[in-house]
Amino acid sequence: MTLDQTDPRIAEAIEAHNRGDLKREAEILEPLLEEHPNDANLLQRVGAVASQLGELKKATEYLERALEVDPRNDKVISMLGWVYKRSGKGAEAQSKFEHLVSLDPGSAVPHMNLGEFHQANGNKAAARISYEKAVELDPDYVEALVSLADLCEREHQFEDAKSYAKRALGVAPDHGQANITLARVALREGHARDAAEKMQDLLSRATLSDFDIAGAFYLLGQAMESMGEYDHAFYTFALANDTFFKVFHATIDAMDSTLAPQYLDRINTFFRNENIDEWTPAAANKGPTPTFLVGFPRSGTTLLDQILSAHSAVNTLEEKENLIDVRNTILKSPEGLEQLRSMTDADVERFREMYWTRVCDGYDGDLSQGVFIDKMPLNTIFLGLIYRLFPDAKIIFALRDPRDVVMSCFQQRFGINVAMYQLTKTDLAASYYNQVMSIAETCRERLPLNVHVVRYEDVIADMKSAVSGALSFLGLEWEDQIASYRDAARERWITTPSAEQVIEPIYQSSMGKWRHYQRHLAPVLPTLEPWVEKFGYEPT
Repeated sequence: MTLDQTDPRIAEAIEAHNRGDLKREAEILEPLLEEHPNDANLLQRVGAVASQLGELKKATEYLERALEVDPRNDKVISMLGWVYKRSGKGAEAQSKFEHLVSLDPGSAVPHMNLGEFHQANGNKAAARISYEKAVELDPDYVEALVSLADLCEREHQFEDAKSYAKRALGVAPDHGQANITLARVALREGHARDAAEKMQDLLSRATLSDFDIAGAFYLLGQAMESMGEYDHAFYTFALANDTFFKVFHATIDAMDSTLAPQYLDRINTFFRNENIDEWTPAAANKGPTPTFLVGFPRSGTTLLDQILSAHSAVNTLEEKENLIDVRNTILKSPEGLEQLRSMTDADVERFREMYWTRVCDGYDGDLSQGVFIDKMPLNTIFLGLIYRLFPDAKIIFALRDPRDVVMSCFQQRFGINVAMYQLTKTDLAASYYNQVMSIAETCRERLPLNVHVVRYEDVIADMKSAVSGALSFLGLEWEDQIASYRDAARERWITTPSAEQVIEPIYQSSMGKWRHYQRHLAPVLPTLEPWVEKFGYEPT
């Protein structure tokens, strides 16, 4: 029986979707699906909602069923590809996007989709080839031109970036991202006022999406900061964050993520009250042991990652959630963290396999050689899980003045998830920082972790000395090519907001920058001050 599109439940689901109430949308659509189990469009919609809620297993099930019903549905194939990508199934994801191209090789859109996948996977050369093929097939394909402009800017090829952006603007003069890319290049070339004027003009005349509004405000804030107009910069960053807060508020609230503040409280309470001596011993590790580079976002982890990766014996993996399956399985199970106490050798090996499966998806380094560093700042939250899986793992903990950290987080445009959402408001960011650092302190007090602290300020003041200490901790010695780490960083695909900064010479202006914004940070300084004191920074 065909689904009647006039069914009032359809209108109710659309209304729930439009107000961002994804849980309610799912509650309406799933019973409809029981009545119409072979409706491909309905399967797709239910799968899409599950994906947005972070329920990837459920999303995969619905989308695979939709594909069985309608094998050539390009929207389902593309959506399933992205769900596979998020689930750590990189090869399966790539096959879906390549299949889209094979279904219609003369169309620009499948090549564009494949390019987006390659870019998300860090394969910039393959992404560029796909984007260029899309433009070859459709010279006025604005989104492909904009993607090429963005890619070139990220690769520091400013003339090519400007050329592609201007071609896009020739087709769509008010295109948000094309204008933003041009302004971003202007800012990076030292023309802050020109960048600010471009964004002010765009915001005043164009009808933009919320994403483009936020992007324009972020860039305007950066330009204002470059010109020393700090009050204006703060208010502009606040406008950008308010836009994201509005867009994602309902979705984030509906997501059950182990990065959410309530999970952090649960983790800290558990380890604070736990007697580790009563745990069953961890199974001997038969494979490689990773080193974890942790801290808090904007604490210098990307800079340290780039410097260490210049060593001939170091392989680094940047910002990939390799522990996500482990933490979801443990934290979301009925037994919760309590199961850590009595894990069998088979349990530990199963969780290690989950971790390495994620690591190896798309990673082409040699895990059997040298030192492997897994860099993910917020793995700080999961130090207890790391200890249970890899009790001998070395932990490099990146530390920075908490006030600079919170201010820097507030003025960055992160990809939004539950954790990054906390950084859109200074009060939420300070509270989240407090939670994460509390877990770090609890775990360091209660667990025999092997930790080496690297202060961002020490790296800025004397890079060789600070990095030599970290290398010694890893059993390595200084190599002269490390001093030229910026050359290698230019060739790497860096996904964090620090990408532009780590290729520049080390500069002092990032230290104590919070003072320019002190009156705006005043409400949250009492939350941060205990950490300022504990870490030995100058009192406010």
